[in-house]
Amino acid sequence: MSGLLRAVPNAWGPKVRAESGEATQTRTGPNEISFTAPANLALVMLSPQPNREVALNSDRKTVGLAPIGAIEIVPAGAEVFARWTVDKENMLVAIDERRLSRLAGMEFGKDSFELQPPKVGLIDRKALVFTNLMREEFQRGSEINELCFDGLITLFATHLLRNYSSLREQSDPLMSGGLSPRAWRSVSDYIQDNLSGRLSIAQLADVANLSPSHFLRAFRRTTGQTPHQYLVAQRLTFVERLVRTTDTPLDMVARSAGFSSNSHMTATLKRLRGITPTDLRREVRRG
Repeated sequence: MSGLLRAVPNAWGPKVRAESGEATQTRTGPNEISFTAPANLALVMLSPQPNREVALNSDRKTVGLAPIGAIEIVPAGAEVFARWTVDKENMLVAIDERRLSRLAGMEFGKDSFELQPPKVGLIDRKALVFTNLMREEFQRGSEINELCFDGLITLFATHLLRNYSSLREQSDPLMSGGLSPRAWRSVSDYIQDNLSGRLSIAQLADVANLSPSHFLRAFRRTTGQTPHQYLVAQRLTFVERLVRTTDTPLDMVARSAGFSSNSHMTATLKRLRGITPTDLRREVRRG
């Protein structure tokens, strides 16, 4: 799934790749772009764009105001052109066609569908909520968490299927409760066995035998936390136990717990539990 956003210049903003897709927060001055969509794309405006020009599979351009929260959808394989005359900020999300089909199959029982782009300027407030959460995650810089992005892109993709696809008229049988005891044991054990690895929403949903969107809701109802919040808490608990009971070097502790570095582990432990690994080890030695 590499290069879903390769047509977007890197100079326009940061990009992140997750199991369920890719996203980029773009900031650029007046410009234009034209390309064939390598994946299903959705663009949400984070700044207003008057006189925006858009063309999809046509030489005929539509011109209009794209306010904050306006959404544009480009199905995979479509020819797209866009021009803007002011400085702009957008969030562009790309979802691999096979992954979106798999999500549709798990969510609706059908993996065949068509995305249906809305008219230019349509405001989608729920999509804006998702993209603002992505923007907050981008602001973490080098500490961006791919699991968090994976969940946000999965929810965003489900929103697209429910509202901008040929499947939108079908009912969505929501789960009324949380994970079953058996599913919770399986997911909990899987997380504990893979703390040092990269865990995605798709992986955890497979373990629970649920669609990603149903899994996210059920997990929240069961634990009161998102999978990302729960995973970080479990990693920190593992760090505390290893620091208190062994002399393992802190950089090895960080890797064993799934952190990218000792500094990342230290900053996360300090921010969430008010203490550093060094202070924990010092307390043990004094005691």
